[in-house]
Amino acid sequence: MSAIEHENVHGTGRILDRFFTVNWVFSAPRDLVFLIGSVLAGWAVFGIYLLLGWNMILVWLIWVIVLDTPHFFATYSRTYLDRQARQEMRPLLIASLGVFLVGPLALVLSYGLHGVGASFYMIPWSLFLIGVSLWAYWHITRQHYGILRLYHRKNGEWGTLDARIDAWVLYGCLLIPFLALIARHPSARGRVGLPEAVPWLPGLAEGQSVVSYLVALRWEHMVVLATLVCVAVLLTVFVTRQVYRIANGERIALPKLLFLSAVLPLHLYMCYSDHMLATGLLTFTVIVTIYHDIQYLAIVWFYNQNRYGQETPEASKRTFGFAAVLSRNFLLYLGFAIVAVSLPVWGLGCLINRIPVCASGPVWGTETILDTTTWIAFYVIFTSGFQMHHYLLDQYIWRPGKDRRLREDLKIEETGAPA
Repeated sequence: MSAIEHENVHGTGRILDRFFTVNWVFSAPRDLVFLIGSVLAGWAVFGIYLLLGWNMILVWLIWVIVLDTPHFFATYSRTYLDRQARQEMRPLLIASLGVFLVGPLALVLSYGLHGVGASFYMIPWSLFLIGVSLWAYWHITRQHYGILRLYHRKNGEWGTLDARIDAWVLYGCLLIPFLALIARHPSARGRVGLPEAVPWLPGLAEGQSVVSYLVALRWEHMVVLATLVCVAVLLTVFVTRQVYRIANGERIALPKLLFLSAVLPLHLYMCYSDHMLATGLLTFTVIVTIYHDIQYLAIVWFYNQNRYGQETPEASKRTFGFAAVLSRNFLLYLGFAIVAVSLPVWGLGCLINRIPVCASGPVWGTETILDTTTWIAFYVIFTSGFQMHHYLLDQYIWRPGKDRRLREDLKIEETGAPA
């Protein structure tokens, strides 16, 4: 390296040190690829849908087999398959199984209402399906918040005003625009009996006053407008705060800025874009979940390396059981999840025609209609039960502020406020 190049590198380093703290959850390369750059996978799926016009049910099926179901499996690998964790978490692991009763209860209630001739007999079942979908989006939002909190902890910002502002911005810019999407999207509207999709906000007509414009808006457009105002306020507060801190000589966590700059634009665009109105919510689900899966698998694998790699393979197997064996190699880990879990579960879905794109064999069912219920209803209960169980467990097993061993396995300092 020449003297000029050497000076440029050190000059850049001095600038970073002056304005930013740069502490990563894993390391710079791994964070930039798996926690931040993984958002590119969401944009790639959007490109496949918009530019290539692929069959999005097939794209969904490939994604759910290769990434989404393995990310569910990752929760079970560090709980039920980990001998030590299984002993320490026994009450949680047993009690949490009760969530599998929610789907059957909803079906029984709907059958009961149908049996007495109630016209609204589908409401319990519909609420169950809607509830699972909303919980899924909340789960994604909570993971992003968890990663943000790790960056706060790593860079000395947690428990501060900035941490609270960041949390409001993250939650607000993910949840508030989602209200605009479900108010406009034909699939979401159809579930509650509302007709057609709602296009983007109309423009202000020539000579039209702002008051008359607002009065003429549909309620859905009022929802969109209100969410836009909220998002604009949140982003303004966030940017103003960063400028204020830099102007006053305070350093900002660069990884946090990069993380928010990756996550927020994707969700904002997908929630407000008319492109999402022309496709099912399945496409939206893949776009906003695929990089969540990558992040989750990366975090679990980092955890696995630290937890199971501190002893010899034989000793680790004696202490932790099958989880330690699987965690010796990532391809083995991912391959086992695909072969042992993904393919059997979704192969069954194909067999009973739950997934029409692959229904080339025997067809044992059609889409669920309560009074002619097929195996699909029970399949939905089964798969939704695993989804909810994953969401529920994750609320309790990722609390580094309350779990010293977890802090060690995630390489987090013990001092300070809980994460």
